[in-house]
Amino acid sequence: MKTTPILLLLATCLNAALLTHKAHADVPDPGFNSLFIGHSFFRPFAEGMPDYSGAAGITGHTQTIVFSGGATGAPQALWENASKRNAIQAVLDEGDVELFGMTYHPSYPTLEGYINWIDYALAQNPNTRFALALPWATSPGATPAQAWADGWMAAHASVWHDLIDALRALYPGVEIYCIPYGQSAGELRLLFADNNLPDVQNLSGSAATSIFSDSFGHPGHILRDLGRLVWLNAIYDVDLTTYAYGPAYTTDLYMLAQSIMSEHDTDYDAAYHVDADGDRVGDTLDNCPLVPNGDQLDSDGNGRGDACEGLPPGC
Repeated sequence: MKTTPILLLLATCLNAALLTHKAHADVPDPGFNSLFIGHSFFRPFAEGMPDYSGAAGITGHTQTIVFSGGATGAPQALWENASKRNAIQAVLDEGDVELFGMTYHPSYPTLEGYINWIDYALAQNPNTRFALALPWATSPGATPAQAWADGWMAAHASVWHDLIDALRALYPGVEIYCIPYGQSAGELRLLFADNNLPDVQNLSGSAATSIFSDSFGHPGHILRDLGRLVWLNAIYDVDLTTYAYGPAYTTDLYMLAQSIMSEHDTDYDAAYHVDADGDRVGDTLDNCPLVPNGDQLDSDGNGRGDACEGLPPGC
């Protein structure tokens, strides 16, 4: 029987797929070496990632946190602070930061801080990914629950996504996504306003019995634990409907966190959640989507990774 070009192409692609399946199984370390920089509405969630990811079976997650309170924890403020900048750059200079997480403060509304840090990080490791996390607004008790929750949702869907779009345009091929953990505060606030949050007694007060630990809006325990679940799903795509680690509450925080992530615009989720070859570079960004090449080497600059050279297009 004569072998047609189509059959040859199918055979070649099948062979590549079989190699991919084996390589996917051989990926030894699904955890990221991470760097998180931010303020007190950000740090508690980063602090939970080693335990939460470990409980999900994610091996190899390591991290460094550089913290500064309030507006001084904004990316640009940290860049302008010589001692903080040196501490962060020292971590990046190791050249092995795989995930770099940053937050936001309204005192620094421009792209400048993000650009400074992204430029520096990519110069040390061109495969660094970036997760940007928008917190909730301060003084939650000063605004009615629905208006306060709606305000965050509107800002996140417009201004925050626009910020990510602008950065993606500046850095094509670089993984930049968001963690919508600020919605956690709005969802809990709405439940409390409707008397459907039996786990807490107050809007603000004791961290153990309130959504917020003070009137400024620092997270109480329940907000901290819900936000950590959102972070876990956003970073590692853990199915929270079957996940059981963390403090027990009457309110089903797992389903609530899963719903937050399910409702989030998938265009702003991590691309590596859809990753056919398991190299932790998402299919939409991968220059060789069926053969693992986490380094994304492209020696001839033709847009096709070295690992795919010689294979038919589409494989």
